[in-house]
Amino acid sequence: MIKDSDTPKDNRVKRDSKEFNKIARGIFLSGLSCFMQLYLFQPILPSIGREFSINPAESSLTVSFSTIGIAAGLFAGALFADRLSRKHLIGLALVCSSVLTVLSSFVTLFPVLICINMLKGFFLSGSASVAMTYIAEEIHPSALGKATSLYITGNAIGGMSGRIIATLITGWLSWRWAAGIIGILCFIFGLLFTMEVPSSKHFKPYRTDAIKNLKAMGTHLRNPLLLSMYILAGLNLGSFVSIYNYLAFRMQSAPFFLPHEILAALYLMYLAGSAGSITAGALTDKFSSQKVMPAIVAFLLLGLLLMLAQNLILVMLGLGIFTASFFGTHTTASKIVAQHSFTARPVSISLFFLFYYAGSSLLGTSSGVIMHQFGWTVFIFALCAVCMLILFIAVFFRRWIKKPTGTDPALSQKLRASESLPLGQTE
Repeated sequence: MIKDSDTPKDNRVKRDSKEFNKIARGIFLSGLSCFMQLYLFQPILPSIGREFSINPAESSLTVSFSTIGIAAGLFAGALFADRLSRKHLIGLALVCSSVLTVLSSFVTLFPVLICINMLKGFFLSGSASVAMTYIAEEIHPSALGKATSLYITGNAIGGMSGRIIATLITGWLSWRWAAGIIGILCFIFGLLFTMEVPSSKHFKPYRTDAIKNLKAMGTHLRNPLLLSMYILAGLNLGSFVSIYNYLAFRMQSAPFFLPHEILAALYLMYLAGSAGSITAGALTDKFSSQKVMPAIVAFLLLGLLLMLAQNLILVMLGLGIFTASFFGTHTTASKIVAQHSFTARPVSISLFFLFYYAGSSLLGTSSGVIMHQFGWTVFIFALCAVCMLILFIAVFFRRWIKKPTGTDPALSQKLRASESLPLGQTE
């Protein structure tokens, strides 16, 4: 008989302790910094285009190469991230990326700007890939929800505030001032993270088996359910990034001619995204992901169609519906991957975000070619076609769901554990 005294004590950080508050503040700053930097160029693409005399699709490469960099970094992280200290990896990523963001404000050649953004994305992946892992390892399960919510809140506020700040400063001064100021802010956040957050007590770097991880990737890619969710994630973010890449071009032209102060306010639609994510989580808990996913994707299409209107209120309504639906779709797909990655779950999560950011890069630029050549209406219909493919996946993915038989207790335990752990990233 095992006595209570013989049970290993869980000494991970608990809620309301001094260590928890330090980790919570630091992890919030890491999410804030990461997404402020990743998409800061997105709302100022018209200014980039005028500065370098390039078209919208070409200017979008500043965003696409950032996400190419983060996708490449996530792939490398899946193979080698466990060889480095969690805290040091995140701190290094935040400081180095912010230095690159500041340097980008001095660039005079567009190809150099693209290269800096790709390298910045690679460094940012060091934060994005291990932040949730650090939380799960260091925080007691009773406080994991609070810590996770602070990280995700930092992500969301960072993505929203970075776009708003960049739009306003570019309108008042220039895009170079916007990049420089955001870079300096994020450098301070990186230093605060490094000084504030304690080193890992429940993880020691070790030499990972890259070949084993590559084989695990192959296993996941042969699973039709997981592969369908990976593809869906890429198409979903690609559509979302496409809208926000070229929204400024649309709203600064006829019939709207919005000033930059009003244009910046459009990014408050991220608040609708938070509502969409929370709603999707609640609905999938009540009705299952298989039933909820197609309905959410249908709202993606509705939002896109409303953005064809010439009326500002209808366009804003469509943008709100589309944004909420994107976050809802992402939340649901994340949950499905978490629930059905029965082995090598960290590798499966890395693949999910690899497809996620690869889709952002590919669709984010290719859709710009369509808009530049054919205009906003054809651009929207092209994205509707992408969303129809997402809807097809959302309707048919349930055919590939395989639940554990229940005869393997270890596998059932893995499933229960995976259901309680979110993937933890947003835009």
